[in-house]
Amino acid sequence: MALLYGLHALAEQERLQLVAAHLDHGIRGAAAADDAAWTAELCQRLDIPLALESADVPAYARERGLNLEEAARDVRYRFFERAAAAANCSHVAVAHTADDQVETVLHHLFRGTGLAGLQGMPATRPLAKGVILSRPLSSFYRSQLLAFLESIGAEFRTDESNFDEARTRSRIRNEALPELVRILGPQILDAVKQTAERIRDVQATIEELAAELLEKSLEDQSPDLVRLSADVLAAQRRHIAREAFVLLWKRQNWPRQAVGFESWDRLWRLIQEGGTVTLPGHIEATRRGKLIVVRRRS
Repeated sequence: MALLYGLHALAEQERLQLVAAHLDHGIRGAAAADDAAWTAELCQRLDIPLALESADVPAYARERGLNLEEAARDVRYRFFERAAAAANCSHVAVAHTADDQVETVLHHLFRGTGLAGLQGMPATRPLAKGVILSRPLSSFYRSQLLAFLESIGAEFRTDESNFDEARTRSRIRNEALPELVRILGPQILDAVKQTAERIRDVQATIEELAAELLEKSLEDQSPDLVRLSADVLAAQRRHIAREAFVLLWKRQNWPRQAVGFESWDRLWRLIQEGGTVTLPGHIEATRRGKLIVVRRRS
């Protein structure tokens, strides 16, 4: 809501043509339907066109062997792409805050990650051809946005799943982070955020080297099958080779959320030692002579 009201206030000055996009993920039943109806009414009052869809995310997750959070993200961003294309939008703005950045870094840190997991979310990134994903609120904390909404008398609704303690992200948000702030002070939030920004600069250099390595090692590829030169990969440093696999997953649009640091490292050991590695999303990597064969099975 802070993002919507903020962009609405700037629309005339910045010559923005706004379209709101709202997806019911099919997870929260009647509460989600109420949220969708409430959002539609608000957009009508603000005279903002609304793209509104519903999806069965639990079914999508089961079909593809994904966890619910990863499936929801996948379905949601595909919806954003469709909505942007239908309205001929150049940018999709999402409302991640500085708190979300800190939570993301800690989440990755707690479950084990490489440098990429510690850089947080970029302020912008390509979403689809001709469409940029933007996070204009990523430097503002949630408390600042709540104060903004209060100052303009704007209502908002809270997603009840944010308090689901079965989700690690919720426990970080509602328990771990407040305790860290209590013990170390609120400056811990800025410290984590600034560290993530520095790591992002280093990661950008690593990704450039990984892209070069992937191009040199690529023998052939199709949507479900990729062959790579094991010798070319083995001649590179471990962390660059790991990052080349991450980049490959991105280009193939294979699920990465459930693939942790240990799994990427197993791929490096596969290059050196041979054998077969099975990864989430029905993906299998095998060394066959001088080739690394990566296959996604139906």
